[in-house]
Amino acid sequence: MQIRPYACACALALSLPALAEEVIPKIEIAGARYDQRGEETAASLVVGREELMRHGDRSLGDALKRVPGITIGDGGGRTSDIRLRGLGNGYTQVLLNGVAAPAGFSLESLAPELIERVEVVRGASAATSMQAIAGSVNIVLRKSATRLRSTIKAGVDTQHGRRSPSLSGEVSGKSDAFSYSVPVSLSYAPVPAPSREEETASDTAPGLRRSTLLNEINTTRLASLSPRANWKLANGDTLGLQAFISNSRRAIDAWALETTHIGAPTLHPQRAAVFNIAAIWLRTDLEWARSLGEGARLEAKGGIHRSRRESDFEFGDMMNGRRAPALSFVTSDLREGGYHLGATWTRPFGGGHVLSAGWDGAHTTRSQTRVGSERDTFDEAPELSDNRYRGVIDRFGAFAQDAWEISPAWSLSAGARWETLRTSVAQAGVAAVSQRSAIPAPVLQALYKPAAGHQLRAGLARTYKAPTMGSLIPRRYTVDNNNSPTNPHNEGNPALRPEKAWGLDIGYDRQVGKDGLLAASAYLRKIDDVTVTRLFQDGTQWVSTPANQGRASARGIALEAKLPLPGFAQVSLNGNVARNWSRIDKVAGPDNRLADQSPLTASVGIDVRTALAFGASFTYERGARTRYAPEWSEANGGTRLLDMYVLWGGGKQTRLRVGLTNVLDRPRVSQSTYGSRSTRRELMPGTALRITFEHDFERLK
Repeated sequence: MQIRPYACACALALSLPALAEEVIPKIEIAGARYDQRGEETAASLVVGREELMRHGDRSLGDALKRVPGITIGDGGGRTSDIRLRGLGNGYTQVLLNGVAAPAGFSLESLAPELIERVEVVRGASAATSMQAIAGSVNIVLRKSATRLRSTIKAGVDTQHGRRSPSLSGEVSGKSDAFSYSVPVSLSYAPVPAPSREEETASDTAPGLRRSTLLNEINTTRLASLSPRANWKLANGDTLGLQAFISNSRRAIDAWALETTHIGAPTLHPQRAAVFNIAAIWLRTDLEWARSLGEGARLEAKGGIHRSRRESDFEFGDMMNGRRAPALSFVTSDLREGGYHLGATWTRPFGGGHVLSAGWDGAHTTRSQTRVGSERDTFDEAPELSDNRYRGVIDRFGAFAQDAWEISPAWSLSAGARWETLRTSVAQAGVAAVSQRSAIPAPVLQALYKPAAGHQLRAGLARTYKAPTMGSLIPRRYTVDNNNSPTNPHNEGNPALRPEKAWGLDIGYDRQVGKDGLLAASAYLRKIDDVTVTRLFQDGTQWVSTPANQGRASARGIALEAKLPLPGFAQVSLNGNVARNWSRIDKVAGPDNRLADQSPLTASVGIDVRTALAFGASFTYERGARTRYAPEWSEANGGTRLLDMYVLWGGGKQTRLRVGLTNVLDRPRVSQSTYGSRSTRRELMPGTALRITFEHDFERLK
């Protein structure tokens, strides 16, 4: 694996463990976590390390599902996506230390122990990429500690009768001019995923009704490391270095038993598949800052990332409860790498103005191969394939912004950003398909404080959603049995253009006491070149692919509350509810909403902070149907999730946590419909019991 330049950078990060402060400019006042929300013109929410670790979750995705305004798209046991305003799939910008997280980044690769905080920003900023139609989520990795300290955490999950152990730890320290932190996380998770399908059709005589029982064991071995170091140089400059390395091995063992009640069975009514994936993902970031006098400041940042994923897949029949020799073999190799660079100059001027200007850019390349030998029966010759692809995405942006504190009650932020995006995708033997887009992006935000503890906000911005590398490369991901309009193959579209949107945000916050909050907000988005999944036939095969389909709109309202229980200072309540609507103009209704947008989400939680701390949270997400064409739609049954935890030794050197997740044990339901044909799927995730032990060690200098 040719990653020597990246390995050298990573080795440097490991030898001087790693990174400086995050890139997004913000106002911070020691000891007050609501200051960012209370002082910035863009509405934001900061979720601290303590809250992320409260339930003892194994991954960041599990912890974020309880954060107000965030929903987590189900990855089906694989990878999940973060959604704001019910919109994921690229509408929500995910940042890692203030820089766009590259492809290959997974929420499952990050344990909460590796995170310092998560910043949820519902508006846009000219200082960062405007790829934030729904907003941005900035994941700030663990920063250096204020003292010599070591922490160890051991845990075990039990789900569907399988035990999943995990181990994590951190070593950190600080001197006058140097600080460091080295968090590490190890886990092993054999997670069963039983499910069932019901397929019906009435468009052909005598009709069709099939039921299928499926099971899958998804076994993951994961090691993650996130070292960080900060230096204060003799001339007052600061230098920071951070690395993040994730190495995973995943084995998916799946089998299915089909029963046909009416009609003909599929080619493989009893079938099995084995999928093995080996992946390594690494990134290093370097940041330098210098104070120039008169409050001026210059910051420069840069970094590299590299990932490689190798996989092999086998598919065949089951006979008498045992695997028969495989019919199909597919091997894949995906390599991606790139770099990012940027610089920002900031200077305060008279009259409450703070001017900033800068630039940033990123370059990403991907090479992808797929070699296969596939057939339906041993009586036919295998179909051999060797597909090779290469993709390039280049982005460059320049900006200027003025943050103006007009008076103690009024603040205004006005900025402009010019961003260019170039994509190029080529298949071996086929001419490359290239697209270039220029996106001018003005942003205007205002904050008004009519009284202490009250904030009114409004913002107008131009944002966009860039196509991902996976949606551009036309590699066809095939289903192995029963290809149909409700079970199609999938491939990318190299001609995809970015979606562009105008957005309006308004909000009101009221602080209640020291830690309480009442908030209301609303948003409106007008989107051009919206991406819609299109279904077509290639010969006898059904294939889905993304395509630009004109205009769309989205709007919504949200309410949020965080309050102490009256008369019980150690008890806090929190809750939120959001209602979202969207419409795609070129798709006939009803249900012509943006894909996977949740129309209604709500959550409520309680935390009791006594010698024995405990709490619970309930999350609700209403299911919805999404129509892609008059005869084709998909639906999900929504979620109802109840989690509980108990903590012994909160705030002490030794702690024990016990948690239950998905206590209601409700199945996750989805359905795909094309004409009279329908396929309904139910996944049974099961309830998980989590037990974790934590201990801190103070070290002498």
